[in-house]
Amino acid sequence: MTINDIVSTFDTFENKSFDENNVSNELRKLLPPKRDETNPDLLAEIMAFEFMEDYQDEDTGWGTYFGPMIVWNNADGSNTKFPSIGSITPEMIAYWENRANESRNPILVARYSGLVWDFQSIKCKTNPSHKICRLFVDAALKIANEGFFKYEVTVWKKLERAINLSISLNDDYLIDNCKKAIIDFEKKYSQDNKPGLWGNSFDLLIGKNKIKLSVQEESFIIKELEDKLYRLTKPDSNNHKIDPWAAEISAIRLAEYYKGKKRYDDVKRVILEIGNAYDKIIGEASAIQAINWFNHLYGLYKKYDLKEEAANVLLRIREIGPKIDKEMTNFSHSFSIPQETIDAYLKEITDGTIEEVLTRICFNYIPHKNQVKEEIFNLSKKYPMVYLSSHEIQDGNGRVIATIGSLKDDWEGHIVRQISMNLSFLSIFLDLAIKELIVKSKLDKNAIINFIQKTPIIKKERLIIIEKGLEAFFSTDYITFIHLIIPQIEEAIRNLLELAGGNVLKPSKKGGFQLKTFDELLRDDIIVKNLKEDFVDYFRMVFTDPRGWNMRNNVCHGMANPEMFNPYTADWVLHGLLCLGLIKIE
Repeated sequence: MTINDIVSTFDTFENKSFDENNVSNELRKLLPPKRDETNPDLLAEIMAFEFMEDYQDEDTGWGTYFGPMIVWNNADGSNTKFPSIGSITPEMIAYWENRANESRNPILVARYSGLVWDFQSIKCKTNPSHKICRLFVDAALKIANEGFFKYEVTVWKKLERAINLSISLNDDYLIDNCKKAIIDFEKKYSQDNKPGLWGNSFDLLIGKNKIKLSVQEESFIIKELEDKLYRLTKPDSNNHKIDPWAAEISAIRLAEYYKGKKRYDDVKRVILEIGNAYDKIIGEASAIQAINWFNHLYGLYKKYDLKEEAANVLLRIREIGPKIDKEMTNFSHSFSIPQETIDAYLKEITDGTIEEVLTRICFNYIPHKNQVKEEIFNLSKKYPMVYLSSHEIQDGNGRVIATIGSLKDDWEGHIVRQISMNLSFLSIFLDLAIKELIVKSKLDKNAIINFIQKTPIIKKERLIIIEKGLEAFFSTDYITFIHLIIPQIEEAIRNLLELAGGNVLKPSKKGGFQLKTFDELLRDDIIVKNLKEDFVDYFRMVFTDPRGWNMRNNVCHGMANPEMFNPYTADWVLHGLLCLGLIKIE
């Protein structure tokens, strides 16, 4: 088999049902065992069909329409891409241009010409001819109009590229042909339960200045969306199920259209259709599903200023929330630690004077951000699916209180979550250390007071409150301890900011001033500079970040459930208090 033998099987008007991957897979059968001995023409052909269309990742792309099919991370933090723009040569561009002009099948023509148009100016330092652009547009129109495709959904990328290039050429004839092809393709292949196959006419044509739609064409596109919204939100005699997710895709497009026309009654009508669709299926859903749907619906109502409806959704969330706990499943994992390991650990951490021991405990249990980042990086390689999607964090009543995005979009959120999990595990060892010190009669109320009273950020008049809190800790009254100590930690951080020359006030909406919140204090540049990033991140995770333990807000706003007031959470509050004792004036 030769290159020509393989390519010729695809380059016919009869062969319509294939895609670029099919071509590259066949060509790869010709690769020699030693890749560096690959024929340049074979390399050009294989690469041509392995670039990804409409590449969206700005971090790993080249600012071009085509991008690499595969990107993998190297051990040194760099990445390798295939195909690579670095492998493209001027000779390869010339080869593709020749193939674009001599090929017959529009799938091949579109790929060759598209690559030349995209890469010639970069690799050859000369602008491609407008003829190669028109060649691509004509090929894309043939693909759509004459059914040259394996999967319908892939045609939309080519049609979008075709009409955008036609607009850049300012060619009304090509623009009109693209417009007709887009409308006709959607009309022919649209399926209600496959949203990727419809709505594209609206996206590509409606509201575009250089695209001239007749009244009839615009009305047809809007009517198609209205009809889909109707069918997807109401069951029919054929037992088609209501599909609010697909219906929403139609409703949002319609809402934006009517909003632009100032037809606000229609905006409300189409958005409420989605709410009604959820109502019809909510009875079959679990409480967890229902809460997620209502959270989503609340955001939708807020976006389109349906205030009353949004308020009603919140009431329903509160009503369903208590049912969440009954549906939750507990997962546990047990492990054993040899007694000699525990004994060695306790000896190492509790030996020395009480001041040495408390200082050691303070530093030993503050997480290091760089270590956590490395831990997340290693976990993401081992369990990639966990880090590709976003995660919602709910409180005990089922309310979403925070969202952690994918690892790519939300490194900070994943760091907070990982620290939270790590501290849960470390709670065992911190508790063992504290109990060992109590048994050894090293740790009591007076020892802690002596340790922290040397810091200038805890005022002497506050020590009486702290003393009462410590009495509660040592008598295992953790509810009293946590309620008394957390506000004193916040006050100490406020004092630190003032001592360092910062401002603890902010304007009040009702006039005058009010104190900054605990989280605002911890985000202040002066606090970060003085306490360093690891310390501040740790305090925010424990006390103020809803993605973490958020103890200050949960306690002070009355959101903490009784089970939160346990020895382990009390230990971390005590640890936070002890850490304040490390702060001195230089």
